[in-house]
Amino acid sequence: MASPTPEFQVRFLTYLQRLLEEGEFTATYKFALLMALADLSVEMGDDEGSPLEIHSRDIARKFILYYSRQARPFLSESQDDFDGRFILHQNTGRQAAIINWIAEAESEYSWQNQGSAVSLLRDQSLVNRVAQNIRTMPLWKLQTLKRCDVDFLYPNHKKGPTITLRPGIASCFRIFHGFVYRLAQDGWIRFVRERKQNRRLLGDKVDLGAFLFGTERVDLKVMRPLLRDLQDATCFYCGKNLKAGEVDHFIAWSKYSIDLGHNFVLACSPCNNSKRDFLAAPRHLEHWLLRNQDHQETMTEYFNAKALPHDWQGSLRVARWAYASAARTGSDCWVGGKEFQPLGRGFCFPGT
Repeated sequence: MASPTPEFQVRFLTYLQRLLEEGEFTATYKFALLMALADLSVEMGDDEGSPLEIHSRDIARKFILYYSRQARPFLSESQDDFDGRFILHQNTGRQAAIINWIAEAESEYSWQNQGSAVSLLRDQSLVNRVAQNIRTMPLWKLQTLKRCDVDFLYPNHKKGPTITLRPGIASCFRIFHGFVYRLAQDGWIRFVRERKQNRRLLGDKVDLGAFLFGTERVDLKVMRPLLRDLQDATCFYCGKNLKAGEVDHFIAWSKYSIDLGHNFVLACSPCNNSKRDFLAAPRHLEHWLLRNQDHQETMTEYFNAKALPHDWQGSLRVARWAYASAARTGSDCWVGGKEFQPLGRGFCFPGT
């Protein structure tokens, strides 16, 4: 297969614009579906233009991650009639069913003192129910534009548990992952703000995006004991001894906003503040790969014991995608301090 041409990439972006402008949105599900397709293209696809089969259960797991935050009550100090607690409405009619299911499940797992996100994803009954809802609602209706089907992303079979992204589509989702996320989240925010059930609670000043999509969501303190042991209480980047250290996302959360345990490192404050949201230089990447390979069993045991989300192969695929994207654009990588170096097109991911 060949990588999508510039002309095809323009067609892809034009179609997304049409979909968001002409599509019928009766709930936030279609926004979530676009984000899920972008994420799964990164995790499962390639840059060679190959078609990609995606099962509705994989999409369901993404929905559960996205909506697990939003199924919690929105807190408001000014709305006495809502008693300060209200789950934001995400449908033009009754509350979206997936929101209700996740809220019920989160309440159950919270009562049992289990890790909420991990417990939700392990709940196969919930995953199957969400997958069935996805097959009924957004999966075969996403590409309906002004009451006609324009199935540019994948053939619209109207039913079935899987879809297959057409050649070039997964590659485009990988290339424009951040852009697709921003488009989907902007539409999602507008949809929620426009619901009459939400207006009195939200007002005009609430940072709705921060509530719906959050920032770094894992309690990073829980990672520190493991990372100190693995790194012999030294900074992952510069090697200096640490008194405490700061937990850093090796692949920045802003580049790919799903937290997985293998992605974390312990850094000194100067290195963490200098690196910010940049990719680390190739020598740091090699160090990260070696650490995760050498200590995979220890890390997995720790993550399971603490009910932390983890997927080494998933983390590896995200890293490959992030560095391939940076190499394609010649983006700068952080070396240390104020030193940066461009990642050229000739960059080859270690081990490939």
